[in-house]
Amino acid sequence: MNEENAKIAKLKKSCHAGKIVSNILCIFFAIGCICSIISAIGMWSMEREFDDYLVEAQQRGVIENSDKVGAVSAFEFNLGIVPANIESDIPAVQAAIDDHPMSILYGGYVFFLGLAFAVVSILSKMVSSIFGLIEKENTPFTAKVKKRVTIVLAITSGILLLTTGSTFGILCILLTWVVHNVIDYGMTLQTESDETL
Repeated sequence: MNEENAKIAKLKKSCHAGKIVSNILCIFFAIGCICSIISAIGMWSMEREFDDYLVEAQQRGVIENSDKVGAVSAFEFNLGIVPANIESDIPAVQAAIDDHPMSILYGGYVFFLGLAFAVVSILSKMVSSIFGLIEKENTPFTAKVKKRVTIVLAITSGILLLTTGSTFGILCILLTWVVHNVIDYGMTLQTESDETL
């Protein structure tokens, strides 16, 4: 029984550390989300001034001259979208695209980056809640933990399928299935152990 108590104490300590790290990541990604969305709004509100700034930066050699979203000296945006090919059925949006296409394009990229940060922040908070639940329940083999872990892994699988492609998404689906079955087996062993006591 002392060995079991020591393992439970170690599990609680690990879950507490995991909860802290997950909460820190949640805060980090939430800040990234807010900064990205504010930056996107700033780019959109600069309108023609933003495009003129990019042209000036290209002339100084800070940004590589290209018809696509250019390569900045530290990193490269090359998502295959040519600003001249962007069209909209909404006249006001098309007028903005014609007047300041780079402001619209870069602002859109940064806005969607902010949305990605928001999703990862929410996932980090969900992972933190799993650690907190295990810490409270004293075991990872409960129906609540199984349900929450399965939900988080299923959401992660879906996100990977939509973003990185089928390989990582399918691997995460397989991992979800395996972890679900391991927790289910652990719940069976936990029930048997509780009945023998």
